Amino acid sequence: MSNLPIKPPVSSLQKELAIRSEPIQRIYNFYVNNQFYVNRKYQRKLVWTIEEKRAFIDSILHGFPVPIILLAQVKENIAYEIID
Repeated sequence: MSNLPIKPPVSSLQKELAIRSEPIQRIYNFYVNNQFYVNRKYQRKLVWTIEEKRAFIDSILHGFPVPIILLAQVKENIAYEIID
C-alpha cells in the first residue's frame, strides 16, 4: 500500500472558483449597467433600513472595511448573480 494522501476529486465548479477584490466603482458600474441578477428563488427582499444603507455608504466613503459580496458570473459572462 502507498502512503500517499488520497485526494478527493475536484469538481469543475471548484476549478473555476476565484476570489478577487473589485473596486467599488466597478461594482457600481455593474449596477448602473443592469448587470446584476437577483434570483428570487432564494434571495430575500430588501431588508436594510434607510439608516443602515446610509451607514454602509458612509463606510465606503471613509474607506472602512465592508462585508464581502458574493457574486457568480452568469449569462455568458455579461451578468453577475448576487449570491450574498
